[in-house]
Amino acid sequence: MELLNITCPRQDDLILVSRARYGRMLIGRCVQGQFGHVGCFSDVIGYLDGKCSGRKECHFQVPDQSLYDLQPCPVDFTSYLEVTYSCITEPAQHRKFAGHFE
Repeated sequence: MELLNITCPRQDDLILVSRARYGRMLIGRCVQGQFGHVGCFSDVIGYLDGKCSGRKECHFQVPDQSLYDLQPCPVDFTSYLEVTYSCITEPAQHRKFAGHFE
């Protein structure tokens, strides 16, 4: 297991997940040769978007049970998570302000 750890550097930034796949997308991550099962994956953008987008931080173990249950590749191949995200500035109307207003 590995820990997914996404943190936006600026205080007003929020995570926006733009792509997420779980499976065995490429040769090179644990598999060095072509065995006929590279390229098997599930699009998990909806899952990662719900888990991380709109937050300042996102941390969880990979695979968690939801990802493990997908098992897009043969059981002998370890799947991994590939996530593309950006940190965007939170719109002013959604920010919470504390203090005294007159």
